Amino acid sequence: MLKHTLNRFNKSILVILFTLIVLTMSIFIVQMAWNEQENISQTPATPTEPPQAEFVLQIPQKALWRNYVHVSAEAAPGTTCDLLYIPPSGNTQEISSVADEYGKCTWRWKIEETDGKGNGRLIITIDGKSETHFIEIRSSF
Repeated sequence: MLKHTLNRFNKSILVILFTLIVLTMSIFIVQMAWNEQENISQTPATPTEPPQAEFVLQIPQKALWRNYVHVSAEAAPGTTCDLLYIPPSGNTQEISSVADEYGKCTWRWKIEETDGKGNGRLIITIDGKSETHFIEIRSSF
């Protein structure tokens, strides 16, 4: 019986030791995470400049169904300029243009009722750089 009591006592000691080890490791991990968080929060934030416009563009703010939209961009003469139009309906239309001798790329297309109403997206790419702009598509003013 004494041997049985000692075995139960030893098992209880092992469970307590195991629990203490797990608890100590948990406290250590939490402390490490806490210190890391303090280091991050003490790092001063570096101010960032808002991105500067890459292109000089002429884009209307609104367009009406059954009317034409005119968009232009400045680029070096002979440069290929691409415009991807994504209307509210989600259909896409790609139009390419080459800058004329005055350095102007121009695009013209008709807004259809199937384009839907809401915000359309214009993604303009010149020399591998792209900018995204928005145009409001309306059925009427």
